Amino acid sequence: MKLALTLISINLLSTAWADWPHFQGPHRTGVSHETGLLRSFPEDGPRLLWETKLQQGFGGCAVVGDDVFLVDRVMQEKDMLLCLDAQSGKEKWRYESPSEGEPSFPGSRSVPTVDGDSVYFIGSFGRVHCVDRKSRKARWSVKMSDRYPDAKTPKWGYAQCALLVGDIVFVTPFGSETGVAGWDRKTGEEVWRSGPIGDSHASPTVLEIGGNPHVVLVSKEGSTGYTTSYHPGNGRILWQTSDYYNRIPIPIVTKVNDELIFVTGGYDCGSKMLSLQKTADGYKASEKWAIAKGTQIHPPFVIDRHLYFLANENSNHRVAAKRESGGLSCWNLDGKEVWRTGDDPFMGRGGCLYADGMLIIQDGEKGTLRLVEPSPSGFRLLAEANVFSSDLTSKKDLRFWSPMALSNGRLYMRGQNRLLCLSLKQ
Repeated sequence: MKLALTLISINLLSTAWADWPHFQGPHRTGVSHETGLLRSFPEDGPRLLWETKLQQGFGGCAVVGDDVFLVDRVMQEKDMLLCLDAQSGKEKWRYESPSEGEPSFPGSRSVPTVDGDSVYFIGSFGRVHCVDRKSRKARWSVKMSDRYPDAKTPKWGYAQCALLVGDIVFVTPFGSETGVAGWDRKTGEEVWRSGPIGDSHASPTVLEIGGNPHVVLVSKEGSTGYTTSYHPGNGRILWQTSDYYNRIPIPIVTKVNDELIFVTGGYDCGSKMLSLQKTADGYKASEKWAIAKGTQIHPPFVIDRHLYFLANENSNHRVAAKRESGGLSCWNLDGKEVWRTGDDPFMGRGGCLYADGMLIIQDGEKGTLRLVEPSPSGFRLLAEANVFSSDLTSKKDLRFWSPMALSNGRLYMRGQNRLLCLSLKQ
């Protein structure tokens, strides 16, 4: 346990602050420590450094040094790992893997994980790849259903991002016998496996609780929901609760502190604050409070003892009267809503980062970029720009739902088949 935590700390210390090496950034929290960012925009918006055309999809970027990695997909044909130049957006190299079929909502899903000279990613149908950055070839590539015949592809494909903890790659077959497994990061060989937990579209994430690493994943099996914590080294369940159910889990869990974990989602399943209590056998998780609202795709932020999230989901984004219940919302840690923007602005189901004292939000419906100063006293819009030149009068949801990345003052925003790199440096 202590060894795994030490390895996590070493990995974080060896990562430059400017890098965004995997899903949700350096600490998997969506928080960047970069400063000196713009707090207002020129009349024509922030400077566009470059734009690159992609296939249709949702996969976001990982950035290490001058390399930008993302997963793209040619429909019904192949998954691709692209390496782009951070300065120009030009392609440096690519790795391709044949992949037949296509999930609903076509295109790539996951964000690559970059660690040293290796890049890990998971295809829409569950093939896990470890690619050598120097040779640009696979060190190993294993389809989960080949190793685990009971594995079942979730409704919209495997959307999980590869999670590395120490020497383990945490993978999610979601089978009737094998729910999750730990593989050796160097060889791809199985180290351990654990029992069924249903399925999920949420990624596993690692939280430090009581000085130890917990790999936590939200899932559902039938009408039962699970929030499960695993020991990354051996797969032992550290704690599990069925207090929260979501029929299609997507956001990762959010740690408030060592005693509070926030779980949320869309589809009218709401959110719950879970209380963690230390016991003689480990931990016990139980419901502290519940609310009817949730965020469908991206996780919330905990800032100065308040939660901030886009309370937007299928049931409230189509009807104007219902949109008033959504938008960016602020909650205290007792489960009381402090304020919300409603339909002005609504902001859809887009991604969000927190950097330099600002929430950086991509509108999920139109791609509009907004800078917001989080405050329990109310909504404070600092700047906004229509960076994708979208038709703001149209009611069409463009489904710009990809997670963003921020590295060295450059913001990477995907809008389906377009990738923008914008300068946020002052």
